[in-house]
Amino acid sequence: MGREQNGTRQFLYFCVAGLIITLLAACAQIEIKLTEQENAQLQRGQQLLVQGDFEGALRENREVLTRFPQKPPGDEALFNMGMIYVHYANPKKDYGQALHYFSRLKKEFPESPRTEQAKTWVSILETMEKLRLKDIEIEKKMKEVSAEQKNAHLRRGKRLLLQGDFEGALRENQEVLARFPQKTPGDVALFNMGLIHLHYANPKRDIGWALHFFSRLVKEFPESPRAEEAKIWIGMLETMEKTRQIDIEIEEKKRELRR
Repeated sequence: MGREQNGTRQFLYFCVAGLIITLLAACAQIEIKLTEQENAQLQRGQQLLVQGDFEGALRENREVLTRFPQKPPGDEALFNMGMIYVHYANPKKDYGQALHYFSRLKKEFPESPRTEQAKTWVSILETMEKLRLKDIEIEKKMKEVSAEQKNAHLRRGKRLLLQGDFEGALRENQEVLARFPQKTPGDVALFNMGLIHLHYANPKRDIGWALHFFSRLVKEFPESPRAEEAKIWIGMLETMEKTRQIDIEIEEKKRELRR
């Protein structure tokens, strides 16, 4: 039971890590273009970040914030520090610190062009904390799961997933759903299929299908212990879409300014 619970928790956080990687990649082009217009320290900070020197990058941005605590480029420094602390490759990544800096940016620089992105990150990090707390609740409830929920198909699906056989894992969960379309463990199968489609290592990763399965779970199994967690995932995926739209709008505004 303990190993299964730990596996579930690690799987959830791997999925979150995959989402963060996606968002970091989406922001990369904007970051490069903005830092070209900022002062030498911000440029050095960006270079150090690219080199993997996260402490050095933080140091450069802290100095910028000290010099410009209430005006640009202080807002850029706050945003950069938040991104450094949330960076997937940072061995000292700290979501609490990231939330602190994004919240400061939102509060202290409400007119900054970075504020909307900071708000999105605040939403994502708060969602992750809810996921962590929900994971603790589910871990407790797992001790009370009936034998029916631990049927052979779900066990094989989990084993195939650990082996990297995503198609096989989906097939096993689809069979469970076919057998239990309106009762447990059909809800577990829907939830698993949503996570499989979000898995960072899945070559056929599809956020649209993940949203489909989580939405089905919420609609068809409203009393399921997984329903609230599915709602959290739906909110996170919708937040990602908003971030993508913000990035598009920023790029459009930049093109208009260059005309």
